[in-house]
Amino acid sequence: MLTRVAHEHHDRLWQYVDQLDALADCLNPDCLDSGRLRDRLPELRELHRCLRDVLLPHMEAVEFAVYPTIERLLAGSGKTAPMAVEHVEIRRLVAQIGEFAENPDAHEDRAAVLGLRRVALRLHALLRAHLSEEELYIPILENTLTSTQEAALARALDHVAAEKL
Repeated sequence: MLTRVAHEHHDRLWQYVDQLDALADCLNPDCLDSGRLRDRLPELRELHRCLRDVLLPHMEAVEFAVYPTIERLLAGSGKTAPMAVEHVEIRRLVAQIGEFAENPDAHEDRAAVLGLRRVALRLHALLRAHLSEEELYIPILENTLTSTQEAALARALDHVAAEKL
C-alpha cells in the first residue's frame, strides 16, 4: 500500500518536473523575451498553482509522516536532514515562480526572464534528484515496518496530502 501511495504522489509530481523543463526550454537564449513570457503566462500561473497546491502539500505530508518514521527507524541519525533542507529551497523557488506569475509587469526585461529560466532549471534539477532520493526510502520502510505500520503510514501520507488539496 505504501508503494502504491508513494508512486501515485510521485507520478503526479513528475509531470510538474517535466513542465519546469519545458518552461526553461521556452525561455532559452534564442527566444528570451518578455513577450514570450506573456504568451506563456496562463501556463506559468497554472504550473505555479500546481506546485503550490500539490507539491508543497506532498512535502508537508512527507515531513509529517515519513521523515519522523525514517528517523525513528534509523535511531535519529539525521538521515532526513538534507532532504528537509532541500524542502526549504524548493519552497523558496516555488515562491519565486509565483512572484513571476503574479507580477508579470515587474518582470518584463530580459534579465528577469533569464532569472525565471534560472529558477525553473534549478527547481527542475532539485526536484529530479529529490524525488529520486525519496523513492529510496520506500524499501527501507517496507522492509522495516509491519504491514499494519506500513498501512498506517500510507494512510497518513495520503490523508495529509489530500487535506491540503
